[in-house]
Amino acid sequence: MKRVLIALVLVLVVVLVLMATRHSSPTTAINSTNSTVQSPAPSSIQVTEIRSFSTPSNPPLLGETILRDYANTNLPPQNDLTLMSHLVDNSLLLLKSAANRPLSANEDWADFLRGKNSAHEGFLPEQHIALNTNGQLVDRWGTPLFFHAVGNGRFEIRSAGPDRKLWTDDDIHRNSDGTFRRGTNLNPSALY
Repeated sequence: MKRVLIALVLVLVVVLVLMATRHSSPTTAINSTNSTVQSPAPSSIQVTEIRSFSTPSNPPLLGETILRDYANTNLPPQNDLTLMSHLVDNSLLLLKSAANRPLSANEDWADFLRGKNSAHEGFLPEQHIALNTNGQLVDRWGTPLFFHAVGNGRFEIRSAGPDRKLWTDDDIHRNSDGTFRRGTNLNPSALY
C-alpha cells in the first residue's frame, strides 16, 4: 500500500514539473507571412514551489496503539494485562489462521506479535516497553508474562507482580473472561 501511494505521489510530482516547464519555457513561433521569429507573451502562471504530499514514514503498528498506556504507573497493573489481552485478541482476529495453531508459550506470542507469523504481519516493533532483550513479553516490572491457553482460542495471562516471582500471592492473573483472580483463588492447591 505504501509503495502504491509513493508511486502515485512521484507520478504527480513529475506531471507537475512537466507542466511547469512547458508553461515557463519560452517558445518561438515563425510567422508564415514575414518569416520573423516572435516570442509569445510570458505566461502568467509560474510555478515557484512543488510540495510533495506524503504520509508519515512509519505509522504506529497496531500493538503500539493498543499498548500505548502499557506499564503506565498512573494506571493499575491489571490494565497492562487487559491491554495485552486486547492486543492478542485483535491480532488473532486479523490473522485467523493463527487461531488454529495453539500459541501458549510467551516466546510464541512474542514472535507472533513481532511478525513471525504466516502473514509476516508485525503488531509490535522489535524495541517496545512490553518486550525484553530476550524477545519475551514482560510486565511492568520486567518479568516475562505467563500465558496459559485454556482452549477454543481462549487464554489467561499472569504477571509475577512486584516481587517478580511467579506463583506468589502478589501475582496478577487475568482470566480468559476478563476477570482477575486474587487472594486465595490466585494459587489454587492444584498448582502445588
